[in-house]
Amino acid sequence: MKKISYTITILSLVCITMVSCKKFLEKEPFGKTGRNTLFETVEGAKLAINGSYNVILAYYKSEFGMYAEVASDNLIQGGNTSVMLPQYNFQSSIGDDAFAVGHIWLNVYEAINNVNNVLNAIPELKTKFPNQAKTLDSITGQGLAMRALCHFDLSRVYAQPYNYTADASHLGIPVLLKTPSPGEQVPRKTMKETYDQIILDLNNSLPLLQQYANHTTQAAISYEAAIALLSRVYLYKGDWEKSVANASLAINDNAYQLATSANYKAVFNTEIDNYASSKTERIFALTNINLNAAVSNIYTVFSDTTNASFVISAKTRFLYDADDIRLTQMFNIPKTGNNKGRLITTKYSNGSVGVLNPQIIQIIRLSEMYLNRAEANWNLKKYAEAAEDLRIISQRAHPTRTISINYTSNADLYKQIADERNRELCFEGQRFFDIVRRKENLVRGSDCSSSVCSLNYPNEKFVLPIPGKEIDANKAIIQNPGFN
Repeated sequence: MKKISYTITILSLVCITMVSCKKFLEKEPFGKTGRNTLFETVEGAKLAINGSYNVILAYYKSEFGMYAEVASDNLIQGGNTSVMLPQYNFQSSIGDDAFAVGHIWLNVYEAINNVNNVLNAIPELKTKFPNQAKTLDSITGQGLAMRALCHFDLSRVYAQPYNYTADASHLGIPVLLKTPSPGEQVPRKTMKETYDQIILDLNNSLPLLQQYANHTTQAAISYEAAIALLSRVYLYKGDWEKSVANASLAINDNAYQLATSANYKAVFNTEIDNYASSKTERIFALTNINLNAAVSNIYTVFSDTTNASFVISAKTRFLYDADDIRLTQMFNIPKTGNNKGRLITTKYSNGSVGVLNPQIIQIIRLSEMYLNRAEANWNLKKYAEAAEDLRIISQRAHPTRTISINYTSNADLYKQIADERNRELCFEGQRFFDIVRRKENLVRGSDCSSSVCSLNYPNEKFVLPIPGKEIDANKAIIQNPGFN
């Protein structure tokens, strides 16, 4: 599997519009006839799992991929803002079915149902094709990790963080292991139950993925990608020791290394399979090559010189030293267009989205593992270890001088780790989720152009409402507080 840029004709059978679906969770992604035909052979299962990567790419490059930045303190309105304004202004409503509120829910559950159709077909295929058990195990491992990723992503958007209640007994999301039957009422699990399934799926994927080590492309979920995702999940859960353990496994893996200062930009703007280094920083990424970069895609909304809907806030700009390569290589000030003189990120293009080929969506990078481990070690009171991981990431960003980490208190070190995480991972879909899981207040800067420039934790507005169409059709669903 060289690139996740396939055109899957069977996906034309997907129920695309919300109106044509009885309810979001009930979608049969391939249609009854198409699904039965697709899973008659192992090749069909391969085709289906590849199609599922495409569906994940679709939601990462659209509203889900933008949400955690638009709702954060990283951005202000640009010269052509027309996308995600309700989320920027914290004015999302249950009737927002045709935009972010409905699209994120629909698109991620579409991915889950695609994956579940594959996983549920595997036992019969193993019986029919016993000589292809290894291939089917590989597909199963990928599918389990993909399902975990999707449930995790949904829980970050529609549910309060794991630590919102002491025992995580607050509402999570509907957890789907199969497509519900018509009329079946599907309630939300608790957040603990949601995370239990996410972690179970990832742990079950590991032995299957480990048998088929594949470092030839970052455009597929590998054993190492599942481990890296576990590190992130445990960080959100507050299981610091397991977050450290899984981050260390990824860091110590011989297939990955941090990009040098010289090739840092290539991590973001070089085609996955042509990435020059044999050891890559990208653990799992998806490429949009040969697919569209529409005006509503993350590429245009964040990185197009003329049409970017959001630009970098002064608060985020001043996190960087003048000699930080992330400032000098990953940001641009357009000289013309609607955003003339404003700072935009070039993580998704060099400023002209229409001519960029390819465009990369980062899901998990090695640098995150150092930052996960730093934060988790800080919570374990291993301050020296936390400072060393912080130093490694900061040193790569400042190649012309020697970096040492000095801190006046443990609280000061924690702030440095949090700031470094934003410097390194900004505009990769993590900032707002990081603020919320750390139980911090959202405080936008003095140039805030939103109607809401600060929110205190805890807050009902820190999650999106369950879409109204789902509430109407699925009476077992309980709406998030504050969205009646």
